This record gives sequence, C-alpha cells and structure tokens, in this order.
Amino acid sequence: MPIATYQAWLSLYAGVGLVVAMCAVCAVAKTGYDLRTGTLELPFSTWRNRVLAAPKLWWRWQVNYLTGAPVILVIAGLYAHHIGFAVLGDV
Repeated sequence: MPIATYQAWLSLYAGVGLVVAMCAVCAVAKTGYDLRTGTLELPFSTWRNRVLAAPKLWWRWQVNYLTGAPVILVIAGLYAHHIGFAVLGDV
C-alpha cells in the first residue's frame, strides 16, 4: 500500500472519529436537555420504574445519537471526495 493511500485512510478515519465523538457529546447534551425540560420523564416511584430507567435513558441517547448519523455520513463523504477517491482506492 502506498504511503499516500495509508495517510489518506488514516486521515479519513481520524476525521470520522472526531465527528462521531462530537455527535456523541451532543447526544449526551440533548438527552440531558430532554431530562431537564421534562420531555423525557423517568419516574422512580416503583421498583419496576427504577429498573426500567436505565434502558429508557439509554434508548433516548441512542435516538438522539442516530439523528446525527446522516450528518456524519455526509461529512465523511465530502471529506473522502476532498481527499480523492482515487487515492483511497489505491490499496
């Protein structure tokens, strides 16, 4: 594998990793906002509600995170286009 191809793939993975990390942080902030505003209610009155609070919180985080997936894909595609698909394909 040529060094230019290796560097192109490495920069693509690093860029996508950075965008994914930013999306995860934004999903945590949005989930916290949902809890604070009452959009997501987690009642702790019964034993069953306490047990189901963690999966509900996790599910809301997943939904908030996956709403950013199209943005991640678009950014990755645009960055790959900027690098050049020919360089990435020279494996």
